[in-house]
Amino acid sequence: MRLKGLLRRSRHISGIYPSWLNLDKFLGRVKKPAKHLKIDDEEHQLPTVNGSTPPNGTTATLKLALLFTVLLIFGINLAHIIYKPPYTLIKLLQWKYAEVTFHFPPPSFSHRKVISLTIDDSPSSETTKILDLLHTFDAKATFFVIGKQIVEYPHVVQRIFDEGHEVGIHGWSDEASYSLPLPELVRQIREMEQLLPKNSHRSKWFRPGSGWFSKPMISMLRTLGYQIVLGSIYPHDPQIPFPRINAAHVLSLIRPGAIIIMHDRRPYSSRQLELILNGLADDDWTVQTLSATQQIMKAATIVSNR
Repeated sequence: MRLKGLLRRSRHISGIYPSWLNLDKFLGRVKKPAKHLKIDDEEHQLPTVNGSTPPNGTTATLKLALLFTVLLIFGINLAHIIYKPPYTLIKLLQWKYAEVTFHFPPPSFSHRKVISLTIDDSPSSETTKILDLLHTFDAKATFFVIGKQIVEYPHVVQRIFDEGHEVGIHGWSDEASYSLPLPELVRQIREMEQLLPKNSHRSKWFRPGSGWFSKPMISMLRTLGYQIVLGSIYPHDPQIPFPRINAAHVLSLIRPGAIIIMHDRRPYSSRQLELILNGLADDDWTVQTLSATQQIMKAATIVSNR
């Protein structure tokens, strides 16, 4: 009696539960119907191995999951390399694009704690605060200026020169330089040169808008006497409005001859720079313009070759 009752209950439960709770399906085992082989008008059933095979849907799901995992790992690593490029990558870029300055590599024996500070998108209402900070920390910088902002803040540009900093050209407006026809880029540079102080005796540094360049651009700028410069430390501060994060990023990548790229014109520009200058001063780093750092590293290289 007890056995018959259990059998009745099991049949009742199996009728209630939906088919998707079938254990074989849950474990990915789907029974295939036995194959039929017809010989002499008689059908013979061929049993399948273990009575089940993995369904195509399960295999496809596993493949998609594996592909997603691989792409996720690749994406995370790529993002990390872009955000914090290893020094090996900087050296590779410098070797690959020798006409473009990414950093000033010191001789192997040298441990001169000198770096270049560059500030894009100047001048602005924030530049005065930045200049005050540089004066406080006895630091120098190269400011990459935007033409239409020079018109609005000519007195700030004059102060940059008066306090021993230098100026490079970033473009007439905040746009990608590589998208401009070369004649238009030349026209913009010439117009900006006319706006800069006549007694500046400035070095000719050019940083393309958005950081992209081309071989024709390099050749054209060389005929004008300009050197393209990018950098080796960039915290992506226009996109990341958190001064402490940006400062920590910069300080974690400091090494002799590095070129730091920071940005003016943001409400947090001076605050993040203050944190960086504090950290550099605590570790006895000298903060210089591009030209000064280049000369220091060249002198160290000459000494090492003697």
